Amino acid sequence: MIVDASGTNANYEEKMIEENNIGVLLPMKKSSINGALQYSYNISRKENLEDFLESHDLTLELFRRIVLNLSIAYSELGKYLINEKHIWLSKESIYFEKAAETFKLSLCYYPQDMGSVQEQFRQIMDFVIKLVPSSNKEFAAMLCTAYDIAQKEDYTLGEILDCLQDMGDEDVEAPIVQHINLRDEGGPKKADIIADDRLYEDMEDYYIQDYSSERELASGNRLFNQVQQFFKGVLSRKIEFKDDIEYESEDFVIDPDYEYEDRTVLLSETKPAGKLVYDGLNQEDDFLVTKDVFRIGKSKNCDAILHAPTVSGNHAKITRDGDDYYLTDLNSTNATYVNEQILTYRKPVKLNISDKIRFANVAYTFF
Repeated sequence: MIVDASGTNANYEEKMIEENNIGVLLPMKKSSINGALQYSYNISRKENLEDFLESHDLTLELFRRIVLNLSIAYSELGKYLINEKHIWLSKESIYFEKAAETFKLSLCYYPQDMGSVQEQFRQIMDFVIKLVPSSNKEFAAMLCTAYDIAQKEDYTLGEILDCLQDMGDEDVEAPIVQHINLRDEGGPKKADIIADDRLYEDMEDYYIQDYSSERELASGNRLFNQVQQFFKGVLSRKIEFKDDIEYESEDFVIDPDYEYEDRTVLLSETKPAGKLVYDGLNQEDDFLVTKDVFRIGKSKNCDAILHAPTVSGNHAKITRDGDDYYLTDLNSTNATYVNEQILTYRKPVKLNISDKIRFANVAYTFF
């Protein structure tokens, strides 16, 4: 990962990082190319927070571990007098080692004022709360409480952890969720996060549960009236049976001078079906992209599970947008190719019919 370093002011911090092996930071180098300063971060065999949560089920335990690792990382950085505002905390810049059960968290040092821990983690909460599984009411309630804490100016990661721990140990009744207006913050270095109002509408369906008997009775009466009106409308209509309909016949004249000409359809106008057809001789399967985000790799959490040892656990993903499909490499070890062109990490490429795709050395044709 390469980031522009112009306008940064590291002072003693770069030297401190160079002389000490700070395990919670991504390995980095500062270089100058054509007079432009840049930081190069080694993200080999790592995936950022967005990809990590996309490939793992978001659970209370997983979220606790992420917050706990963040808290430990900041404590470690404090020993080296690293300014917390020089840590870039976002879904694009927090990285995890690719592993099945365990993970190691790495942060991104960037010597520019990126905001306080509170400001940046609040953006993380804006992102995470949209991923909460609505079927898990207890977890959703805990996450909403943690979100409320994150709206305070002077909260700490310790408070978030205490909140999750306390609520996880008690039998907590899920509260009514109110609509939350997320602030649209961000800058040239950080992606804007937009709230999806439909999430809160769905969550309200799960949490509003305490109705009085009068409200239930009123609701039942309204339902009965609606059904009654429906059947009245149906019975008031004139029903015509097949045998009662009179058809008027017309003479059918064929004009021998008129020729029908079918329009030839160009292959480029045909929309892809989203099918991956295996081109090799090994025991890999064909796959049909049935989800808006379709993950490919060796991991059992992937939608298309490949078996070749050269394929990474979370190798790539296909994103469906209407009738269009886009392929993105997920920082795989042995790369992803479209028509023998190597894909750049996290830069989606639009797929066309008959494109040749390789996940490492596993070949497919896209239709």
